[in-house]
Amino acid sequence: MDNPKTRRPRRTNKDLRNDIMNAASEVIKKEGFAKSSLMRIVNLAKVESTVFHRHFGDWEEFMDIYTRKYDYWFSDVIDSIEKNQCTEKEFRSIIHGLFDDLNSNIIMQELLKWEICDENTITKRTAQMREFNTMPLVRRFQRVFAESDVKIGSLSALLIGGVYYLILHKKRSPFSGIDVNNCDGQEEIHYAIDFFTDAIFNRIKERGILNMIELLLSVVGQRGVDALAFLLAFALTALMDSVFHDRLPHDHGREFAVNGALSKGKARGSGLIFVLCIAL
Repeated sequence: MDNPKTRRPRRTNKDLRNDIMNAASEVIKKEGFAKSSLMRIVNLAKVESTVFHRHFGDWEEFMDIYTRKYDYWFSDVIDSIEKNQCTEKEFRSIIHGLFDDLNSNIIMQELLKWEICDENTITKRTAQMREFNTMPLVRRFQRVFAESDVKIGSLSALLIGGVYYLILHKKRSPFSGIDVNNCDGQEEIHYAIDFFTDAIFNRIKERGILNMIELLLSVVGQRGVDALAFLLAFALTALMDSVFHDRLPHDHGREFAVNGALSKGKARGSGLIFVLCIAL
């Protein structure tokens, strides 16, 4: 007769499913998807293979159920960022969040590796579902850049693809001297994300200035724009004169000129400032 003290508590169906799923996660973290197996999982979960089949069907059905947890991984990254940001800050936060989350998410790293190395029904579905769930965001950013020459879809693909590769490659060696296994390497990537984001969104700002100039030309014509530029240069000259009055050279008066002493102490250099403002 079994000793009641050593008998393992009876597990509920929910407990059994959770134990099997948790065991699968541990095996996949160590072995990857391609090398994981039913026997490794049931042994770690301490269940019979018949129990596994009763709850999940065959091996392929189980892997399909398991990977569906990650169908919305990218969407979950997006949902985790701060809401109500401007478009530029949102884009920046998404790429930073993507890098940080993937760098710490071993299961997702293994799933991406599996998609690259093994062509089967499950890897095709997981890759296509992630693309399907990402496209609404891509289209939204494409509308933001519609009036510019920025192809945000292709730029995002290169940026995100680079993030994927750096993280999936990190166990092999550094890349371009950057090791994302340590904090210094991670900071380098965050710097690069900010740099590329600034470069991308500055194109919109540059386009906005050009659109303003084109609008002015269409409304007032070239002569009108020239007149506005002249008035602006005059106003800037007056402002600069007042701000830098004490730093400008001053007239010492001209003894040979009529009433030359009256000009003594007046600031000089306004003409040069005016010319510079016109040039700007």
